[in-house]
Parts: sequence; C-alpha cells; structure tokens
Amino acid sequence: MNVLDWLLDSDPAIRWQVLRDLCDAPAELVATERARTATEGWAARLLALQDEDGQWAGGACFPARSSNWRAENQGQPWTSTLPTLQLLRDFG
Repeated sequence: MNVLDWLLDSDPAIRWQVLRDLCDAPAELVATERARTATEGWAARLLALQDEDGQWAGGACFPARSSNWRAENQGQPWTSTLPTLQLLRDFG
C-alpha cells in the first residue's frame, strides 16, 4: 500500500482533504466526502458528545480545573467547547 492509498483508507476528516489537496478530485466528490464527517468517524464521535444545549462541558472554554474529576470517575476533563469546535473545524 502506498501513502496515498493509506491516507484514502482513513477517516472522512482526512480523506476529503487528501482528495482535495493531493488527488485534485472534482469539487463534488470532495464536498460529498466532507459531508460524511458529520455522520462518520472522528467528527461524528465529537458531535455525539455534545451537551443537549449544543455545547460541550457546559460551555466551558478551557478544561475543568477540578482536582476531584478522577475520584468521581467523570471522564477526561479536557473535552470543552473551544478545543472541540477547533477540532470540528479542522475535520471539516
């Protein structure tokens, strides 16, 4: 498998950018692949963690500073709104 095949055999968040930047694919194909990021792969997983109000971690911009998050087993406190939105933007 060559590098291009390996990149194309990955998450939609990578694939649409490879199609656009390395394969010179038609705009329609790139747009179709990019649209898949909302329902498949990394971006879809982040969207599934979204709070009911449309934010992450209650709208926090930075990670929780609480020292007891480990004791309460509430999960990783680094998922907050700002970095999540930045990732979603990068994913397309």
